[in-house]
Amino acid sequence: MGANTVLNHAALSHGRTSSAPRIPALSAGHNQPWRQPACPTVGLMAGNQIDLEDLLGTKRNAVPKQEPQRIRWDKALGKRIRHRRTQLGLSMDRVAEAVGCSYQQVQKYELGRNAIKAALVPVLAETLAVPVTWFFESSDA
Repeated sequence: MGANTVLNHAALSHGRTSSAPRIPALSAGHNQPWRQPACPTVGLMAGNQIDLEDLLGTKRNAVPKQEPQRIRWDKALGKRIRHRRTQLGLSMDRVAEAVGCSYQQVQKYELGRNAIKAALVPVLAETLAVPVTWFFESSDA
């Protein structure tokens, strides 16, 4: 420590250092929290805020995103598989055992979260007692 950084006991007891400027204490009446001064032209409330993108004309209109065709097809196919499975009274476990996967995977196929592999289509067709072309007759997608 150099000569400039040494603090004496008296300076520490008063909360100041010899090199630091003294900060004046708040006088009476100034112990209120600081408030933003009111501005007559711009309100600070959420309802009065100005949207700069809207003002400048750069705001993009929110267009609802449509799912890709592939995802719509997977969901439609899964819906048909679930419908046929319940028609036959088969459980997901039974279908999963016949197909060679877990019931969670069958559930993902039925909800359209996972795409059905082409090699699985003939096995599913046999399990659900439908022709292979049945999978491609859907007009839901």
